[in-house]
Amino acid sequence: MKRTEVKKANVHQFDIEELACRILGIDYNEIDADTEIINEELYNQFETDLDNFQDIVNRLLPLIDVGESPITKEKYKGFSTGNSWLAKVPV
Repeated sequence: MKRTEVKKANVHQFDIEELACRILGIDYNEIDADTEIINEELYNQFETDLDNFQDIVNRLLPLIDVGESPITKEKYKGFSTGNSWLAKVPV
């Protein structure tokens, strides 16, 4: 199987923790940045941990794109190859 180069961002650990809290519905300040709580919730909801979550975020960020349909003029945000959408939603 041929693999292509995967672009990766380098997001700071603090930002990853805050992002994880946001998608988990946890108040980062209320838990006093306790990564054990974050890891426990990541596992409960997604069966993953902060390290894997950080790797996924770092791989997804380079794929984020915003564009406009030339036909409908509707704006979209999502993940793209640069030439085509992989997944998108209207803005």
